[in-house]
Amino acid sequence: MNSIVQNLSSESSITKSIIPENSMQQLAELAQRPDFKKLLYVPNINWVILTSCFLSLVAWLILGHLWLNDQVSVGWLVLLSTYTFFIFILTVHEGSHFTMARNKTVNDIVTSMLTFIPYPQMPVLLFRHQHLTHHRDTCGKEDPDDYLYQGNFLVRTFRVFTHDFYWSYWSIKNRNTASKITSVANILGMITYLAILTIGLTSSYWYEFTMLYIIPQRIGIAVAIYMFAYVQHPPEKCEVKEVSPFKTTSVIRGFDSAFAKVYFGQNRHIIHHLYPNMPIYRNWKAWVIGKDILEKQELVNVGLGAESFNKAQKQYTEDNKAVVQNSGSMKVRIDKIETVADGINAYTFKPISSNTILPYFTPGAHIDVEVTSGLIRQYSLCNNPHGDNVYVIAVQKEINGRGGSQQLHDNFKKGDTICISKPRNLFSLKPAEKVLLFAGGIGITPMLSMAWSLHMSNTPFEFHYCIGTRSKWVFKDHWAHLPFSENINVYIDDESHDPVNAVQIMKDNNSADVYVCGPDGFMNFIEKSSSLAGLKDEQFNKESFSNSNAIDKHTKPFTLTIKGRDKSYDIPIDKSIVEVLKEDGVFIPISCENGICGTCKCKVASGNIDHKDLVLNDDEKVNQKLFTPCVSRASGESIEIIL
Repeated sequence: MNSIVQNLSSESSITKSIIPENSMQQLAELAQRPDFKKLLYVPNINWVILTSCFLSLVAWLILGHLWLNDQVSVGWLVLLSTYTFFIFILTVHEGSHFTMARNKTVNDIVTSMLTFIPYPQMPVLLFRHQHLTHHRDTCGKEDPDDYLYQGNFLVRTFRVFTHDFYWSYWSIKNRNTASKITSVANILGMITYLAILTIGLTSSYWYEFTMLYIIPQRIGIAVAIYMFAYVQHPPEKCEVKEVSPFKTTSVIRGFDSAFAKVYFGQNRHIIHHLYPNMPIYRNWKAWVIGKDILEKQELVNVGLGAESFNKAQKQYTEDNKAVVQNSGSMKVRIDKIETVADGINAYTFKPISSNTILPYFTPGAHIDVEVTSGLIRQYSLCNNPHGDNVYVIAVQKEINGRGGSQQLHDNFKKGDTICISKPRNLFSLKPAEKVLLFAGGIGITPMLSMAWSLHMSNTPFEFHYCIGTRSKWVFKDHWAHLPFSENINVYIDDESHDPVNAVQIMKDNNSADVYVCGPDGFMNFIEKSSSLAGLKDEQFNKESFSNSNAIDKHTKPFTLTIKGRDKSYDIPIDKSIVEVLKEDGVFIPISCENGICGTCKCKVASGNIDHKDLVLNDDEKVNQKLFTPCVSRASGESIEIIL
C-alpha cells in the first residue's frame, strides 16, 4: 500500500513537486513526529494572537490617554504604539493563513473586527491575496515584495513606509487571480482609509490624530516590512524554493529564546515558510523539536554568531556537491559484510569519497542494487535514518530464487565499488498515535528503520517478529543493544506452540496503524487478522515494490463539482484538483502544493476522499470533512466540494 510520503515525495507522485524531492522527504519525516504534528493543528480560536491583539488595542488607547494628559513622553508613545501596530499586522497575517480560527468564516470575521480600526486599508482578503502569492514565489519575480528591492536608498525607504498602498494596487492589477469579493474588499478598505485620513487631517485635532494614528501606523508598517522583507528575505542571499526551500528566508541568530517571545518565534521565520498553516507563535517550539533535521539544511544565517553557522554551512554545502541527489544512480563502497543469520548477510555501504553525503532516506525506503551488469534487485534499508553516513541492507540467499541474491552473496566483497540507486519509498510511515509492526523472517529489514524512527520521535509502538527457527533470527547478536528492544516480541515456530495472536493484538490496539512485511503467506495472515480485528483498510499497510516511474495504480480519473455552480470538472490521473481549477480561473489559496501546509484545505459536500496530505488530523478529515486539493483526490467516481 503506498503511503502518504510516497504520494508526496516520490517520482511517481501525480502532482509535480515544487519542493526538491530530498528536501520533501525530510520535511515529511519531520511532520510525522507526533509532538511536531500537534503544532500544525489550527485551534478553534487562536487565543494567543487574539489576546495579544486585544491587549495591544487597549494599550494603544491607554498610551493615547496618558500622552494627552502629559503623563508619557512622545518618545515612549511612538515606541510603544509602534509595537502595538506591529502586532496588528501579525494578526492580519495570521488571518490570511486561516490560523486565527479553525472555521474560515469565523477566522475572517475575528481578524477583521480586531484590525479594522488600525488597518482598514488592509482587509484580510486583500492581505491573503498578496501574501500567499509571496509564499508561492518567495524571492521570485512574481513575489509582490520584489517591488521593495528596486530603486535607490530613498526610493526603497519611501516604499517601506507605504507598502500597504502598493499591496492594494498590486491586488487590483492581479485581480484575475483573486475572487470578486477580494477586489471589492480591497476597494472599500482603501476608500474607508482615505476617508479616515481626510477627516482626521482636516479636523482641529489633526496633530493628535497624526501622533496617535498616522505615525505609529506608518512606522509599524515600516518595521514589519523592513524585518520581514530585508532581514528575513535578503535578496542577495535568499533563493526561490525550487532551488532550496530552506534558503527562502533567513534564520536570525542571537538571544534566541528572548527574541522568540518578543518576535513571536519569527527569528525562525523559515518554519513559517515551510509550514505556513502553523500558528506563528508555535514556530519556535517547532524549531526546537525539528532542530536535528533543520540545522543540517542549507540555511541563510544572520545576526550574532551567524558567521560560525555560515562557515559550517559552507563546509556542508561543499560536502554535498559530491552528492548525486537527483540522478538515478550512484557508486558506493562496500565497507562491511556481516553474517547476521543463517544464509543472511548484512552489507554496509559508504560513499566512495569522505566528502560525500549520501542522500537522506525515510524509514521503509529501499534502494536498487546492480548485482551484475543489467541485473537489478531491490533491498530495504534497515539502519537508522538519522544515523551515520551509511546504508545497510540485509540479503537472504535464495537457492531457488531468480539468481540475484546468490550472485550478491557469492560475488560481493568488502572494498568493492558497486552501483545503487538513490533511496525511494513505497512503504513510508504515516503519522499515527500508535503503530504495530509485524515482520516475518527477512521482512524485518524495513521494520528496523521504522522502529528507529518511531523510537526517536517518541511514538508508541509494538514490534512483533516471527521466525521459523532461531538460526533465522536476523541481527540477533545486535538485539540487546537496540534502544527499543523492550518493544519487540519474538515468536519462534520450532520452540513454541504459541504463535502470534495478531487478532487480539490488533483488538487491544484498535486505533493503531499496522505495518507488515514478510513472505506472502505471512502478510496475508496479518491482513486477514486486521480484518477480523475490525481495523479500517487505511490502517493496514504492507510492503510492495513497484515501478517508481509509473503513476500509482490506485489513481483514477474522477469528476469534480463545486457546490452552487453548474459546471463540472474532469480531473485526470496526472493533474491535481488545484491544477485543473487554476486552468479554469478558479482561485484556491495554495502555498506548498505538497500537502504539508494546509493552506488550500477545502470542505467536501459529498463523495469520499483519498487523503494524501501530512497536515490534517482525523477530526478534520472525518468530522469537519476537510481535505487538501493540492494532493488529495476522490476515491470514487465523483466529489462535490465547497469553496
